[in-house]
Amino acid sequence: MDLAPGRRARLLVALALVVLVALAARSGAEVITLTEETFSDKIKEKDTVCKNLGTLWEDLGKVMEGADEIEIGQVDCGVSKPVCSKVDIHSYPTFKVFYEGEEVAKYKGPRNVESLKNFVSDEAEKAGEAKLQDS
Repeated sequence: MDLAPGRRARLLVALALVVLVALAARSGAEVITLTEETFSDKIKEKDTVCKNLGTLWEDLGKVMEGADEIEIGQVDCGVSKPVCSKVDIHSYPTFKVFYEGEEVAKYKGPRNVESLKNFVSDEAEKAGEAKLQDS
């Protein structure tokens, strides 16, 4: 996806997979890990909803691998409460798209890889076009 001819817009898709528990490290999927400085990545194995979302996140990371300037991230609000407060996350899970540090969209659709991929791609394209128009 070319966000802007001759320019690469920095897109951090912090579709914040916000969970209260810890995910054990799994495969080497293209999913960045964020802490309070860069977010966190933990989900309890016994938490089925979060565990399934962890797999969804990994699968989305694999599908989005190589997409121009798109990163998939997750945050554990149980560990990184200041991060969640800063980005106005109060329910779990929450999926958001950020472009150059600003929230541009909140996802409320089906929780499957194809739907999330389409949403992320569409929002990235819209954000890139809006930036070009503002320039």
